[in-house]
Formats: sequence, C-alpha cells, structure tokens
Amino acid sequence: MQTQLTKIIATVKDDCPVERIIQLYNAWVDVIRINFTHATPESSKKLLEEINKTNKQGYTHLSTLLDTKGPDIRTWIRETPLQVKRNQVFNILIDESKLTKESDIFCDYAWIVKDVKTGQEIIIDSWLLLVEVKEVNKDWLTVKALNDAEIWSKRHINLPWVKVSLPAMIEKDRTDILFWIKMWISYVAASFIRTGENVKEIRTFLDKNGWNHVKIISKIENKEALDNLEEIVKNSDWIMVARGDLWIEMPIYELPVYQKKILDMCFQYWRPVIIATELMKSMVHNPFPTRAEVSDVYNSVLMRADAVMLSDETAVWKYPIKAVQYMEKIIWEAERTTTNKHKDFDIQTTNEAEVLKKALSRYALMLADEIHAKAVVAFSYSGNLARYLSALKPNIPVISFTEDFETHYSMGINFWVFSKKIRKFSKHMSEDQEIAIEALKEEKLIKKWDQIIIIWVRLYNWIRQPQIRVVPIV
Repeated sequence: MQTQLTKIIATVKDDCPVERIIQLYNAWVDVIRINFTHATPESSKKLLEEINKTNKQGYTHLSTLLDTKGPDIRTWIRETPLQVKRNQVFNILIDESKLTKESDIFCDYAWIVKDVKTGQEIIIDSWLLLVEVKEVNKDWLTVKALNDAEIWSKRHINLPWVKVSLPAMIEKDRTDILFWIKMWISYVAASFIRTGENVKEIRTFLDKNGWNHVKIISKIENKEALDNLEEIVKNSDWIMVARGDLWIEMPIYELPVYQKKILDMCFQYWRPVIIATELMKSMVHNPFPTRAEVSDVYNSVLMRADAVMLSDETAVWKYPIKAVQYMEKIIWEAERTTTNKHKDFDIQTTNEAEVLKKALSRYALMLADEIHAKAVVAFSYSGNLARYLSALKPNIPVISFTEDFETHYSMGINFWVFSKKIRKFSKHMSEDQEIAIEALKEEKLIKKWDQIIIIWVRLYNWIRQPQIRVVPIV
C-alpha cells in the first residue's frame, strides 16, 4: 500500500516498457497519464494492455488517465522557421490557399477573424512572440510583432480574455476516448475547458456510451475558464490547475493568485484538485530537483492538493524514477508536519443521498480525530462515500471497500484513499466488518487495542440506513 496521502500522477510515452511502469509504481506512482496530443489509440494499445495485465496480476494497482488533445489553436506546418523582427508587420491567414509571402502565418482557427479586435494582443508559441492586431479582414489579420522571434511549425496561439467559438471536444478526442473506454480508463482530463457547458457535453458523450463511471478532470488553462470557474467546478469530478497553458494567458506573477482561487473553489464544492506542470522540471536533465521545485511540491501539499503531476520529468526518461522518489519524500515531509481540521464545508447540494453521505463523512472524521482512530473504513458500491471522506482531507487512511471493478480503479487520485475490491457485499454488516478488519491487519495498518471507524449507507426497503461504528481491535 502506498504511504503518501497526496497522490502522484506520472506521464509516460505510449511506448513506455512495462518494466518502467512497475518501477514507477514501486516508487509510489498512483496514476499513469498518457498525453493524447501526441499519442494515438494504435500507439498506446499495447501499453494499456500491459497496465491492465500487471494490475490483474497484482504487480501494480494503477489507475489510467487519458489527457485529451482538446480544441487548441495552432499555426501550421512550415518547411523553414519564420524569422520575425520587432515592429515587423505580417499577416495571419485562415485560408491556406492565400498564403503568398514567406512571412505569412496560417492559423487553423477560422473564427479568429471574428473573435479578435484591432488593438488586441495575440500570444504565439508560449510568449515567444507577442503581436498586436492592426487590422481585421475577412480572411486574415494584419499584425505587428512586439519582439524578435523564431517560429516553427504547429505552434500554439493564445487569445487572452477572448471568448473563442470552439467545441468542447474535437473528433480526435471522441475517437481517443471511445478507444480508452474499452481499455478500462479511469479518468478523462479534458483540455481547454472554458465553460460548465463544455463539461456537460463531455459527460453526455460518456453517458451515451454507457460509461458514466469515468471521471472528468477539467483542466483550467485559460482566462475564459477562470471567468466561468464556479460552473466548471460544479459540473466536474476533478479539477486540474494546468499551469503550463494558464500562465501564458496572464502575467506570470498572477499565477499563484489564481492557483489559490481555483483551490479554494474546489474546497467549497468538495472537488479534488491536481496541481500540474513543472513541479520538478529540472529533473528532465538533472539527477536532483532545485530548491524552488522542492518548495513548490511542499507548498502544494500544504495547500491541500489531492494530487501532484509529473509531465516531462517521467516522460523523457532520463531520471524518471528519481523524480518520483524525490517527490514522494517531499510529500511525506510536508504531510508529517500537517494536520487537517476538516473545515465545516457547506454541503453544497439538495440531493438527499449526497447530504446524508457528506454529513456522515464529516462526523466520522471528526470522531476519528477525537478518539485517535487508526483508519476509517467505507463500504460503497459507487465510491462516493470514500470520495467525500477524501474531500475533507482525513488525517488517517480511508479504506474503500467496493464490489465494483470500475469503482475500484477510479480511486487512484483521491487523497489518502486506498481501494479494496471484494467479491460481493454480504447481507450482514458484521460479515463485511470482519473482512475489513482482516484486510487492515494484513496491511499492518492496525494492531491489537487500536480503534477503527466503519461507515455504511445501506438501502433497505427504499429507506437509507446510515451507520457509524467504532470498532476496537482485539
């Protein structure tokens, strides 16, 4: 069983060998992420089959995360880079056939000529080039460069504070998600989410294909998403602070302010949150992190992130295992000096079942702190009871018992939740209780004279019967 409360997500390439996957798991990785900006169903099929196989064999217990390409805006392919000088005037065109000058740039977003206005600034290639719109025409924009730059093929174009007319998913996203669903995916990280309606569109797509158990992680990475943050959080299962693209759309010194705002909103609505991008970027090339990176990971834990994510650090493969090991040690140090107080969160729902489970979770953790219980055990088919316990940031392990396969592998990112699959719940709670106690003893989480808390919400004759039991170990 993993030791840290805050979970670790590791990005790998789609040709990652299975031996490396097992090494990452043994170094305390909980979730494997594949970035489908670069991967395809064909290129990743073997890796996903291997992960499912090692999970089944007991070598790993990993959840899988598909990170979609999403509806981004890019320049097009160039045979040679474009050399731009400050104050140079050139065109950005939406009709490729009208490219007549070497200095022209093609943009794959046709609505750019409708969405921007004269005087607005456009960011190309992550602040490498900043241009000002001088003229808006039917098929092109005339812009002026505000700095020198060299622009290669397929570079990102960002339109800060512009409400763009893009869909929630592109066709590649649909194809990729349908493929991964067949491979028992646990999470979809939806790129470039801008509104709550975007999240609903993805949820409808999943539901229509019979996979409502798949959790949606909405990536906050543009200013329009910040404008609609509350609705996005309410409609999502998870939130990711995707700092790589988010910082491009604002002055970099404002990024910590918005990171804190996103985290606070997630706490308000009981939504788990991931902090991503460059947490230990120097370890792409170096065998140890910088002091600033150590502080970044440490402070992410203090800010009560549910998970932290490694990207290039584990995908490039120079020091992937060391990066995870350093991250786990930093997390452990931060958690060792932190005690969570289980804030009296607003229940934020009128759903009777949710109110019951959230209230039960809160009181169970408050009781656990009072009596110094060693663990909280939650029996749940859907896993929601364990997720609510996780949202309150427990100070002791939460062991989630479920008979559902998908629920079992959807707990990988939840803060200090460990999932145990049992064949079938019994008709008598005392039997389930004995199963839980034996499992905790086997994991050496409890010993004689310890106390644990066990909670259920069972349905009998359409009446919900919640229970909290304090069980002494004898």
